[in-house]
Amino acid sequence: MNKPVYTRWWFWTLIAIIALGIVNWFDTGRQTTRTSQPSATPAAASTQEPSPEAAANPSASPAPGVSAGNSAPPSPSSAAPATSTPWATVPPSPESGQAAPADQVPLPKQEVLAYTRQMNGSPFVREVSVGTDNIEIRFFGSFAEYKQANPGTKLTAADYSDKLGSVNAVHAILMEESTRLFREFPGMASIDITLPYKGKTYSVSLTKGSVEKFYNTDLDSIKSDQQWREQISGPFFTRDYQDQFAKRFVKVT
Repeated sequence: MNKPVYTRWWFWTLIAIIALGIVNWFDTGRQTTRTSQPSATPAAASTQEPSPEAAANPSASPAPGVSAGNSAPPSPSSAAPATSTPWATVPPSPESGQAAPADQVPLPKQEVLAYTRQMNGSPFVREVSVGTDNIEIRFFGSFAEYKQANPGTKLTAADYSDKLGSVNAVHAILMEESTRLFREFPGMASIDITLPYKGKTYSVSLTKGSVEKFYNTDLDSIKSDQQWREQISGPFFTRDYQDQFAKRFVKVT
């Protein structure tokens, strides 16, 4: 009588081989499935190359310590300068508290008129005209002409002669008073003085530059009365220099 197959040794050996083959097949399939999925490890992520957009715009990534949703604004030193129209040069306003240079403002008319009322021979001045940078002074032609224009005056012909009684007195007024006015009002560029005497008209038409050249000085640099006496009135207001001044500047018609 033949024995059953399952009692044979080779039967169980075959079964064991088949079982091992089935187990190996399942293990192999599981490993294949795992290797087919993308790796999410930090090492794999670090090897990924940056995208072209990220490379072209480095500032797109937030600075350390700043989150992407709350990035800090650029500092003034790193921000691009704004393009603006250049400022135009504006002269100082009278309300700014900064005084404009004396040679850039109109002459103060009332101050000029007040000053000429104190000059030598002023009672016999007929008219004073004040321009932007020019002063024009005209004297009466005679005491009679002055008396006619001022019938209530207490001045006499003797007073007139005391101030305007000689050619030298006329020269002194034309020279000294014009120079004083240039010093007193730095914005004055020129002066015209007309003074009739004994049927003749003595006149000067002076610029500040011509007067400064005559004295060889800068009138604007004279700040005190002592400087004035030392540099101008003391050495120059003499008969000799009055004659030189008259020869150079005084016209007689």
